Amino acid sequence: MKVLNLVMRLVMLVFWAGIIYALVGPEIAEVGSMPLILGAVVLFMHLLQMLMLKQVASVLHPTPKDYLAVLVFGSFAMHHHRARLKEMMEQKR
Repeated sequence: MKVLNLVMRLVMLVFWAGIIYALVGPEIAEVGSMPLILGAVVLFMHLLQMLMLKQVASVLHPTPKDYLAVLVFGSFAMHHHRARLKEMMEQKR
C-alpha cells in the first residue's frame, strides 16, 4: 500500500508539472484548454480535502506542511490522517 501511495504521489507531481507547463509553456493554442480545466477541477477537489482536514484540525493538529501535502497530493496525503482519526475513534469506544 505504501508503494502504491508513493507511486501515485509521483503521478500527481507529474500531473502538476504538466499543468504548470501548460500555464507558462507554449501558446495556449498549442496545448489547448483541457489541461487547465483538469487542473482547476483537481485543485478544487484538493481544496475541499484541505477544508475537511481543517474541520478535524482540533483533533489531529495538522502542520502547514500537512496542508501543503494535501493541496499537492490530495487523498494520497490524507491516508495517515484518516488512519489517525480512525484510531482515535476506536480508542473512544
